[in-house]
Amino acid sequence: MSVISACRALERGVIWIGALVAWVTLIPLIVVAVYDMIGRQFFHVGSTRLQELEWHFFLAVVMLGLGYAYMRDAHVRIDIMRDRLTLRTRAWIELIGCLLVLVPFCMMLIVHGGEIALNSFVTMERARAPLGLPMRWIIKSTLPMGGLLLLLAGSSVAIRNAMFLAGRTTGPAPASGERQSG
Repeated sequence: MSVISACRALERGVIWIGALVAWVTLIPLIVVAVYDMIGRQFFHVGSTRLQELEWHFFLAVVMLGLGYAYMRDAHVRIDIMRDRLTLRTRAWIELIGCLLVLVPFCMMLIVHGGEIALNSFVTMERARAPLGLPMRWIIKSTLPMGGLLLLLAGSSVAIRNAMFLAGRTTGPAPASGERQSG
């Protein structure tokens, strides 16, 4: 298996996980939010657990979707300047950004998020609200998992851009090239 094939397989895996997470968490998030909103607006009944469940689902979507968003070039960029740059310049910026910003950020999420999740698991942390959700470690585990997925996506993009800059491929990785479809 070539390096490019391995990178594309990794990218497909990150995208598959991101899509799965979106379906598994967004639909329940919508159902819980609508149910909670109807209960509060029309029946004057609220639930601390439902509100916590909403932000748990939301955090899971955000953290576990970071790698997906990066692979799909769906994150924030300064497109006004970017569109005027050559593909090689974009690839250089992407590669340097991956190495100097993305990798350290992901390592921080993995290491410190992992410590936070582990501490929460060991102490069996639960919500501070008396009726809040137990097992807070489950949602805190999305921090290192999201960091890992983003690191995998960023590593693939960095490798593919390095290969492009070395003349080994015909185009940069999706995150530094044109938006990808599908």
